[in-house]
Parts: sequence; structure tokens; C-alpha cells
Amino acid sequence: MNILVNQIFENKEAAALPGLLESGGLPALVSGLSAVHRANLAAALRDRSGRPLLVVCPDDTAAESMAGDLAAMLREPVVSLGMRDFTFYPAEAASRQAEQKRLAALYALAEGRVQVAAASVSGLMQRTMPPETLRRAAFTIEDTGRYAVEDVEDALLRCGYARTAQVEGPGQFARRGGILDFFSPADREPVRVEFWDDEIDSMSRFDVSDQRRTESVHSCTILPAAETLPSLAEGGLETLSREIESLGERFARKRTSENAATLAAALRGDAERLRSGVVLSDADRYLPMIYAPASGLDYVPAEALLVLDQPARCAERARDYMKQLGEDLCELQKKGQVAVSADSYYTGWDALLRRFADFPVYMADAFTVSRPPLPPRTLVSVPAKQLPSYAGSAQAAAEDVKLYLKQNYRVV
Repeated sequence: MNILVNQIFENKEAAALPGLLESGGLPALVSGLSAVHRANLAAALRDRSGRPLLVVCPDDTAAESMAGDLAAMLREPVVSLGMRDFTFYPAEAASRQAEQKRLAALYALAEGRVQVAAASVSGLMQRTMPPETLRRAAFTIEDTGRYAVEDVEDALLRCGYARTAQVEGPGQFARRGGILDFFSPADREPVRVEFWDDEIDSMSRFDVSDQRRTESVHSCTILPAAETLPSLAEGGLETLSREIESLGERFARKRTSENAATLAAALRGDAERLRSGVVLSDADRYLPMIYAPASGLDYVPAEALLVLDQPARCAERARDYMKQLGEDLCELQKKGQVAVSADSYYTGWDALLRRFADFPVYMADAFTVSRPPLPPRTLVSVPAKQLPSYAGSAQAAAEDVKLYLKQNYRVV
């Protein structure tokens, strides 16, 4: 047990919090906690209970900070799940960095490789590929295995990788004879595999800046390069193409709107492009048609603890996100560019709250929330002090720590 992290429970007000898991006192609203104390509480609950942990934060910045604090306190891997920008316009090159980071986090959760996650509320709400689809799409290459280089190349294309002359970022691959380079979102560096017929002669990571090898590896996991991949649609590309074409025909019959005719032509064109094997850079327009409904919450184990960080702000940000996405999609629909409604791209806040109720929930904030998102069964106020940043001075921090310890505070 992490003694330092668990010292928060030496506070008489906080002492009863772990027991609420068994006594039926959840949801609980815990006030008086600044950001670092909320991380301390979440880490202590994880350490004391041994359960998986999800902390839901108001935004991506708060989630990243929470993930860093949890990793430092728990000394175990922690992933951060932020939001991504949907791509509704054709683009020569679209940044997939946030999307690929999400895929790595989701896969780590799906495989049980990490037990602790911090997510922004919008990142958790966004629709994504179902866990079983991600597991099927991912594949592992081992240096003792036998693979035809052409088969691996085809699998990379199905997973949305872009063929390039030289690999420079995640989601890219390059082939030169029997040498195959690829950069999976699961890895910090790309991998180079040298094939001898269908056997692997060598496999190693390499530096994108000078293309030199850095270390040998025995296995690597290849994840999809994007969250929305028409090639993974149930029934395959032909089924998806027919559905898009059918939707185009329905809009073509709506003679009252010029935009309907524009959208019908776009849908028919996309259906034909998919049949021809063209990669759609704006495939997010068809996300609800490609996968069954799923969000980040589907990747969280059923026995996990859920900590809602600043619940009032989470509720506010969730509603803001739904409003903004709704307005954006409405404009695109008016222009005849998108056929699917905004609520098909997220799990609504009220629906998310109903799902939260299936987990043991602690709500943590600096102040008592007048109307928390979930009606609390237990109210706890924990007195805590937050230290300043000290501008990087360890000596100043040490002096303050000594002072607080003399006053019988606990310092982590």
C-alpha cells in the first residue's frame, strides 16, 4: 500500500470515504479539495480498493494534468483520453495526432494493460469504434513469426495507414523491397522490419529524424491509424457503399431543397469512391453508419471506481460541447455537406449520467456544489491547504513542508 498517498484517510472527515463502497453511501460529494487534493483522493481510493479507476475532468488540459498527478502518486501507467476534432471536409492532409493518442489509450484500456485513466468529459462523450472492433483491427507482429510482406502491407492499408516515401509520423508506412517501415500509434517510435521471404530477418525501432535504428524489438502492435475506417464497417465496404447510396437516393427525392440535391450528389459520389478503393479523408461524415454506438466509457471495466472531478464544470462543458457540435453540424446540413444529425456523434450528458450511475461514484470539488449532476447520498467536507508552485525552488518548498508538518498536516 502507498502510505504517503493513503495519508489523506488519516483526516477524520476523509476516513470514512473508502468504506462507502461497501456501505451503500455512494454517490458521495467531497468538497474542500483543490486540484492536487482531488488527484490525491482519486489515487488513494485506487490504492486502497485495488479497483480500476476513471477520473472524468472538465477539459483536456485538466485530464492531462490529472493523469500526470495520478502517475506520479501511484507509480503505475495512466492514460489520458481527450477529445478529437471530427473531419467533415475533404483534406489533402489532416492532423491525426489527438485521434491516434486516443486510439493508443483506448487500446491500452481494452487490453487491460492500464487500470487508471483520466478523461475529459467531451473526450468520453465522443463516439468512437467499439472495443471489439478495435481489438479485431489491431494485430501484433513477432520476430519469430512468418508473414508475407504483401499481407502486412495490405493490413496497414485496411487500418488507414498512408503510404509515404519515408515514415515521419504515426499512421504512415513505407516499403522498399523486403524492408517495411511503419509507425503505429501504439509506439513512441516507428518500427523497421526486414523480411527474408516470409520470415523476419530483423525488427527494430528507428529515429524519424535520421532514419537510423535505435533498438531491436521482438514484437510490436499495430493499431488503426484513424478512429473512423470505412474498411471496418460491418458487412464491409460494399454494404456501407449501398447504405450511403440509398441515403443519397432518399435526399434526391426531396425536391424542395437545393441543398438536398447537392447532398444526394455527394453521397452518390462517395459511395462510388468507396467501391473504387479511394480513401475518404472526411470519413467522419459516415461515422454513425460505420460502427454501432460506442464511447470511451465502453472501454472502462464494470468494476471501476469513477471520480467526477469538478462535477458542475463537467456538466457545463458537456452541454457546451453538445451545443457547439450541434450548431456546426446544422450549418453543414444546410450547406448539403452532412446527412447525419449531431446527436449521432456523442453520448448525451444525461445518457452519460445514467451510465455513471452503474459505477461507484465520488464527486470531488473545491466547493460544495448546489446541484451536483448525481444526487449524493453522502456529503463530506475535507479541510486541505494547497502549496504554491515555489517557482521551482526546492528549498522554499522544503521550508513550507516543515512548517505544515509541525502543524500536524499531512503532505504528499
